[in-house]
Amino acid sequence: MASHQVSIRNDVYQKLVKLKKQDESFSDLIDRLSHGAKGSWDALEELNGIAGPDELQMEAIINQNRSTLEKTFQKRLGIEEK
Repeated sequence: MASHQVSIRNDVYQKLVKLKKQDESFSDLIDRLSHGAKGSWDALEELNGIAGPDELQMEAIINQNRSTLEKTFQKRLGIEEK
């Protein structure tokens, strides 16, 4: 299997070390965080601040659009809002 070298800031490395399980490689950790069963946004939250403003802004936009879409469907189907 091919491998790649990745450079990360020391503060990010320290956060990853705290998230890494004892029997887990860094590759396994990154895979778990990026493809976790909880979903990618929950995995970003688990990174405790590693996500930058661009990712957080994108998440806010997605959540807003999801909410707007849900309200539109509810209105079209005649379903009362929760």
